[in-house]
Amino acid sequence: MRRTVVVDTFSVGGFHEMFNASFLYVVLNSTTGSLTYIADKSAISNIKNLLKEDHGFHKLLNRIVFHEKSLPKGNSFYAIFFRYLYGSLLNIFYLIKFRAHTVIFPSLNPLFAVIFKILSRILKTPTYVVCHGELGYLFSSYKVTSPLFWYSLFLKPFFRGTLPKNLKLIILGPSIVRNLSKYYPNLAKNMISLHHPYIFTAPVAKNDNKSDNIRFGWVGVATEAKGFKMFDEITKYFSDKYAASFSAHLIGWHNFDTKDYPYIKFASLPNVFIDRDKFNKEVSKLDYILFFYDNRHYQFTASGAIFDAIQQNKFVIALRNDYFESIFDACGPIGFLCDSKEELVKVIAQVMHGEIDLKQFSVNLESARNIFSCQQMKIIL
Repeated sequence: MRRTVVVDTFSVGGFHEMFNASFLYVVLNSTTGSLTYIADKSAISNIKNLLKEDHGFHKLLNRIVFHEKSLPKGNSFYAIFFRYLYGSLLNIFYLIKFRAHTVIFPSLNPLFAVIFKILSRILKTPTYVVCHGELGYLFSSYKVTSPLFWYSLFLKPFFRGTLPKNLKLIILGPSIVRNLSKYYPNLAKNMISLHHPYIFTAPVAKNDNKSDNIRFGWVGVATEAKGFKMFDEITKYFSDKYAASFSAHLIGWHNFDTKDYPYIKFASLPNVFIDRDKFNKEVSKLDYILFFYDNRHYQFTASGAIFDAIQQNKFVIALRNDYFESIFDACGPIGFLCDSKEELVKVIAQVMHGEIDLKQFSVNLESARNIFSCQQMKIIL
């Protein structure tokens, strides 16, 4: 029987931990034979920790053989480059070693992409690769001194022309498939659409008796490019206007000096990744989650943060983008998609005045937990 082999030569620690664990679940749902999972020891440990309470997963554990590797650590540009370089060599080795089986890569290594297409044509191994935010490299401009310039340069030949029939691209959502197909119609037959899977558990209970205080929060990585300036401006405006009943929180990695933003309550110091338990606890205290990413960021990239909102049953107030629209199309509105900063301010003001009917949003959040649950998903391999 053909074995399935998942090769993750990039993830370390908590990087993409939720996606990696939920995607493993999807692969198990989609196959019947044995599965070999190759990854860094720390990444495997995080996957097991996220799934330790899932009884369905434990029934499938006897099908998995975990092979622990040691990958270069660190989040600097140099560390990531060397992890890509080392990972590309490992990918070549494993693709050749397991050429008689089905091989799945949970992410697309830009350096490996240089030889990936050629190797796939030669080996004819059934191969699948998940495309994440690296798709955005194809449509952005960078300085030649930036590593992203070189990642973009390495990726572009991979997407030009055609791919062999045995090489499939797993794209995280129908909106991304549509957008990518406009630029690369030649690859449409190689694309498989899969909603971003997620492990939904019972939300952390919100033990907060301050019902007069409405908490708005930013969840996930915070950068200027993702709209932090707008978050700061809106936070300051409402904190001045509703000092006793409005509060703003940032829960996730950031590199800002917290003293410069007295209106924002930061869950962590700069350049610190919050562990999953603390992250969930902090998100549970929020009432609304705000998103300021413009459409440019989510034409080709899925958002894990919106699923963190769904996990904790939090309503969303966001700038409109293709990806969020596709989520709303699938489960119904779970909040508001706004076309401008002014509309965002208007909606938040309506919330502060108690003018919003939330009943249908709650129903749709429950639907979303079913639709995007990794336990319900499978792909045809």
